[in-house]
Amino acid sequence: MLWLLVAAPIVAAPSILAMRAGRIRAGGLSALLRVGLFATLVLMIAELQVPVQSAARRMAVVVAVDQSSSIAPTQMQWMEGRLAAIRAAMNPHDQLAVIGFGRDAQLIKPLGDPRLPADLSLSADPSATDISGALTTAIGLFPPADEKHLILFSDGNETQGSARDELPALAADGVRVYSAAPPLPSSARVALTNFEAPSIVHAGVSFALRLDLDSEATSPVDAQVKLLSDGNAVGGQQITLRTGLNRFELPYRIEKPGAYLLKAEVSVPPPLVSVNASAETALSVSAPPRVLVIAAVAPESLIKALQLRGYNVAQTGPHNLPSDPRAYLAYQAVVLANVTADALGENAQYALNRYVADYGGGLIVTGDTLRDPKFRGSELEKTLPINFVPQPPPPTREPIAVYLLIDRSNSMSYNSRYPAVRDYERIRYAKQAAIALLNQLDDTDYAGVIAFDSEPYVLGHLRPVGEDREELVNRVSRLEPGGGTDFKEALEIAEREILASGIAVREVILLTDGDTNRQYHDHDQLMADYAKEQIPVSTIRIGPDLENLRLLQDFARNTGGIFYRVEDITKLPQLLVNLTHEAENFKRHEHTRVTVESQSAILNGIDPAKIPPMDFYDQTDPKEGAEVPLEVTLGTNSAPLLATWQYELGRSAVFTGDPDSLGSLAWIRWDHYAEFWSQLVCWVARPGDAGPFTLLVVNSPDGSLTIEAEKADTAPVTNLFARITGPARAVDVALTQVGDSLYRGNSAPLPRGKYDVVLMVKAGDTERVLLERPIAVAGRGAADAAELRLRPPNYGLLRALAENTGGRFDTPVAEDLRPVGATVIGYRGVNGTLLPIAIVLMLGEVFIRRRLLGD
Repeated sequence: MLWLLVAAPIVAAPSILAMRAGRIRAGGLSALLRVGLFATLVLMIAELQVPVQSAARRMAVVVAVDQSSSIAPTQMQWMEGRLAAIRAAMNPHDQLAVIGFGRDAQLIKPLGDPRLPADLSLSADPSATDISGALTTAIGLFPPADEKHLILFSDGNETQGSARDELPALAADGVRVYSAAPPLPSSARVALTNFEAPSIVHAGVSFALRLDLDSEATSPVDAQVKLLSDGNAVGGQQITLRTGLNRFELPYRIEKPGAYLLKAEVSVPPPLVSVNASAETALSVSAPPRVLVIAAVAPESLIKALQLRGYNVAQTGPHNLPSDPRAYLAYQAVVLANVTADALGENAQYALNRYVADYGGGLIVTGDTLRDPKFRGSELEKTLPINFVPQPPPPTREPIAVYLLIDRSNSMSYNSRYPAVRDYERIRYAKQAAIALLNQLDDTDYAGVIAFDSEPYVLGHLRPVGEDREELVNRVSRLEPGGGTDFKEALEIAEREILASGIAVREVILLTDGDTNRQYHDHDQLMADYAKEQIPVSTIRIGPDLENLRLLQDFARNTGGIFYRVEDITKLPQLLVNLTHEAENFKRHEHTRVTVESQSAILNGIDPAKIPPMDFYDQTDPKEGAEVPLEVTLGTNSAPLLATWQYELGRSAVFTGDPDSLGSLAWIRWDHYAEFWSQLVCWVARPGDAGPFTLLVVNSPDGSLTIEAEKADTAPVTNLFARITGPARAVDVALTQVGDSLYRGNSAPLPRGKYDVVLMVKAGDTERVLLERPIAVAGRGAADAAELRLRPPNYGLLRALAENTGGRFDTPVAEDLRPVGATVIGYRGVNGTLLPIAIVLMLGEVFIRRRLLGD
């Protein structure tokens, strides 16, 4: 209506004409009266009101109840009790409204009679805490003329919005906030707030699953973690939870490549309560890392150790190696063992140097390679964390005497696991074991071999191995099975010859698969004689049968030997070599000792006190910046056993022992031997996939995927795509170059499940597959994840809301409802005042027109 004031010049037009006619004073006064009268009438039509300050007539109370997931049942009961107390204490003349809030705000009881009940079963979305939204909703409920009290029940832990931003609006509307936090839950709670795994791991390689758990218990408590893979239980662990946030790492290993959905479940004993007992994460397991072993003679123990841990090991000789470093991208790591500088060549050395430096490859050098002085100043030395130094002569040891007694009875012609199958397996592996043993001994060592059935047959008397090693090997290789079993006389011959030799380091090894023709006690005196002369007898029982076990066990135990029952006969050759090493003990005046000098992931899970000695090792000089995790000490001299470093983009390491030498047998027999080598290779290995591209797929909380492909070199590639295929869907995601060699793309959110991601290059109608990866998607994360973090009440926020609005924090109900004599701003119409003014103005204008203007 106020827009009518623009017509005021028209109303004043007659008076303006009078002024132009020369009646200026009368016309001006008339114009003033006419405009004033017109303006007064317009204001009356617009129903003008003016603010009037007065005391509030009554009180309006809005109670905001926190219904989010972070509120425990006992805390909700407390809030219900406080609400009941407020209703009982309020004056029926006043008004009460109730809202519940979480992610949103829900009107539970509209403003009205406080005696009417409020149904708190009406609940807001509990997946978040939005206190600011609750405050905004409450402000809109208050009548302007009432004293406004907002009673807020909450733990104050907001997960969205900012309640402090509402303070100006609360002050402008005269709303006082009375806040209170419910008491802590009567039962302490535990919540699994985070469970994650690496986005990708290699099959057969250990990795860590990370768990975060919150505990409200005031003292340490025991809990049980159960791990499930694709819904099947695969393990568990008992853990101790302390007050507050607890972080754990669970070691785990998956042998088979593929995609997995892992779930962790936590159970706690009463009276503890589990708020969030489970969580799920996705894991992709790629094929085992590929390792290239370059050696003139394959280091069998090293290769078997890596294969035992699931590594894909390829072996090649040192001649005619590729001179292009990109040729080695098919492998995550390269191992050089016992390779000479003449065999390796400068071009291959340069290629390996660039493979490490430019492409992030891994290189390990071990064995006699470190003894070749021609590598000084070479490209290989440049790559390694050590300098090559001249080697001292190898240490000497006392000769040892080993007598090997081999069962050649008729039963040795059968299979070790299937006695009905006659395939000569037992005798074949027995001969291989004997030959392996003879080949490991030095020329100065003594060896004797007796084959026995019901009679002993001396294949070679105890004498230096160097005198007739070849002939002794030939005799063993020609053994054929037949006859019965009686080893007593063979043991007597071996005892006589060992005593006659006078050699202090000696051992008898008895290898048999059948029951002897003699009684147990026929061997009592012989067993006592061996024990008296301190000649250890190690006994090896082949196959699954149980005959003769007690006699063989007692013979070994009473004489200081070792008893083995071998069902996997393929391990027999290495076992005999190990037994020889056990016997010799190298009789040094000084013994080596291996110590941990620096912490390294290579030694994770390995007890430093149980690392065996290394009897032979190469001397090296560590470079500045190199790490020496393991050091070997002989007397007062120390040298690196394991040295590592970062070389530009890649890593390299040296192990100064020879994995397959007689001096390393203590390591080969070590329980953590395979673990050590697999972790060393894992540490140096080029991260990512074998080949020119590395694919990384990262799960987002909303179920979408971020796909990154990193190229080993910076040569650009166009039309790079990632195809995601799953149940009834196939989606192509274009990858955009975001760095010199990095390409990235994002998918839409995907449902929970398993998929395949194929990295490819499209060119017209053709598609070239570069890499394929199975993945799992856990789906959209829990909406209330932030609510499940057990945090102490945010008293600071609740107190700030109260103090900055004139309210109070944590006061009794009576104080919350006490009137404060608030004044409110009301609005009163002024038409009653404007009407007489309009009459006076109208009469005055009529008088001027008639008396002064002559109208």
